[in-house]
Amino acid sequence: MGAQKINIPMLGIFLGVLSALAAGLLSVVSISTADAIKANQQKKTNAALEQVLPKFDNVPGDETVVIDSAEGWPVKFYIARNGGTVVGYAGEVVTPKGFSGDVTLMAGLALDGAIRTVIVTANTETPGLGTSVTDRKRQKTLVGMLKGGVVDAGLPPNQYLDQYATRIAGAVQWNVVKDGGDVDAKTGATITSRAVCGAVYAIAKTCTDHLAELSTGAKQ
Repeated sequence: MGAQKINIPMLGIFLGVLSALAAGLLSVVSISTADAIKANQQKKTNAALEQVLPKFDNVPGDETVVIDSAEGWPVKFYIARNGGTVVGYAGEVVTPKGFSGDVTLMAGLALDGAIRTVIVTANTETPGLGTSVTDRKRQKTLVGMLKGGVVDAGLPPNQYLDQYATRIAGAVQWNVVKDGGDVDAKTGATITSRAVCGAVYAIAKTCTDHLAELSTGAKQ
């Protein structure tokens, strides 16, 4: 009995139909989850804005300005208002100079460009080293346990992020001590420290260079 001959044209049609069905299914899944992903991202952004900005009653995400920094990284500024008056700004930037990849950072700024608070919203740095520079985690203490685990209000401290508070960017680039500057770096995580330092300076310098534009609350 001879071997059965394979119908190549029919096999091609079958595979084509199967591929089209798979592509269609992936498209449907992507469309159905897009809104949820967008909503989750917006929720995360809103939470970050509440952490770095003074009290506001507008929607900063609806009033933004994107300005390229001197490094070429786009800085996205969120305008915060209270009672119609601009009360502060939040700058967000993604630096590619982290040890393990991109580091997304947000800084709250006063009306004169002075830094209020710095937080890192996304990173893939080395746990225990790079994350010591990027993460804000409240440490468990004996006093806290005696209080019944009550969490204090406000952001957990991080010495490497808190050192930027009240700084105003000038013409001189900020650098870590190892590079001749005055910014403390985490031992064993110099690359992460440099990345954070550069990102904070990019936000602060771009803000001070464009205060007039930001004060108008231009939308984009």
